[in-house]
Amino acid sequence: MKKYRVIEDYQGGDFGMGRDYTAEEWLEQATEWRDSDDSWGDWGDGDIDTREGWLEFWRKLIADNKEQELIDYISDMWQIKFEEIKE
Repeated sequence: MKKYRVIEDYQGGDFGMGRDYTAEEWLEQATEWRDSDDSWGDWGDGDIDTREGWLEFWRKLIADNKEQELIDYISDMWQIKFEEIKE
């Protein structure tokens, strides 16, 4: 099972660092961040701009072995850089 680690916060801090998570775990983390920011409906992402739509959309991509799309999305939205961890 692939895991991903944040290796850089492009804003100079340590946001998201210290975690080795699977794509599903990163989805849970990103969902918590959006909950914390109360950003549902703010990003203009259409159907995935609701909590339920967001989870459904990304879980389907993960199930279709397209988890890198989620990792890239999180990287872009929160300005963090990931690396895949080999176990």
